[in-house]
Amino acid sequence: MRRKHSNRGRNYTIRTGSAPTKERRRQNGGVTFDVIDRDYHNRILVKRYRAVCECPLDAYVETKAISVAEHWAGLKFREAYFRAVLCRRAAYDRISRYTPNSDPVPGEKVLKEAYRAMSPHYRAAVTDICGHDQPARDEVKLDKLKKGLGQLACHWRAATAQVIERS
Repeated sequence: MRRKHSNRGRNYTIRTGSAPTKERRRQNGGVTFDVIDRDYHNRILVKRYRAVCECPLDAYVETKAISVAEHWAGLKFREAYFRAVLCRRAAYDRISRYTPNSDPVPGEKVLKEAYRAMSPHYRAAVTDICGHDQPARDEVKLDKLKKGLGQLACHWRAATAQVIERS
């Protein structure tokens, strides 16, 4: 909804409710903005606000709590988790509520591989933080996340190196 707002004889085109709230500015590393449109006097008309960090992993790599390799492994796990969980639910709804789909979905293979490569002590922390976007509440959970993602990064890097050697 656009409306004209008059301020000392000057007219500005504004969008109501387009600025983020104080609470939103404190979440996920804050917000940045891109200028979308300016008027002929070069004043900003429309801004697009974006979160600095999409998930807790982005915040942890930004504050150097995890390494870049661990961040990469966490994002790969996150994508596989979303594919496995969301695709499975969509398949159940599409076929029937009573008939489960037995075909593997695209992320399940990668997710099972990740669970096999990780120690059972770290699975819960990695799943909570990477899969469910929950922040690490204490240093113990953050340490488990680092160790679990380290195991995944080593496993996936070794698997990638083997594929490169074969080709």
